[in-house]
Amino acid sequence: PPRLDNVTIASNNSDNTTLAKTGNVITLSITSEEAIQTPSVSIAGQAATVTGSGTSWSATYTMADNNTEGSVSLNIGFSDLAGNAGSAVDNTTNGSAVQFDRTAPILDEITAVPTPTADNASSYTFNSTEAGTITYGGSCSSNDNTSVVGDNEIDFNAMADGTYDNCTITVTDNASNTSDNLSVSSFTIDTTAPKLNEVTPV
Repeated sequence: PPRLDNVTIASNNSDNTTLAKTGNVITLSITSEEAIQTPSVSIAGQAATVTGSGTSWSATYTMADNNTEGSVSLNIGFSDLAGNAGSAVDNTTNGSAVQFDRTAPILDEITAVPTPTADNASSYTFNSTEAGTITYGGSCSSNDNTSVVGDNEIDFNAMADGTYDNCTITVTDNASNTSDNLSVSSFTIDTTAPKLNEVTPV
């Protein structure tokens, strides 16, 4: 019976080909030891689009919201040109694998910036359900760019006196799923000490 010499799997995820999110394309590359008929291929339990000929084939599937998270499954059924069936293959030959993650991080504010505050480089704490890369929006910025699962305390870069009500935080996980904007509660920075003016001389 025919055999498959080479089976590899990869994602077109821009950050990591071993991870996939919704909309990413999974590609199985298949090489057989002899010419085979068009193989029957499923990826993540769904029928894949198969192209190729002879001993070289490719199968693709675009991940969807209803696919199960975790390791992306595969199954290849095939026969040679004489109709002899090979043993179905459900693993890669080089150990390659793709993990599917369709869930974006969820963020919650834990400790707002005290307002008013005399500290122009204020600290702020938020909670994330996933690790990832932090992006800041609005007037706020920070050198703290990596989130962990759980509470994250970050320090905003120094800002001038004033009220800030447009700051946002997002977290993008390793599969490139980005959270909704977390709106930072409005806060006011006032570093100017009060002055007393003489009203009635003694």
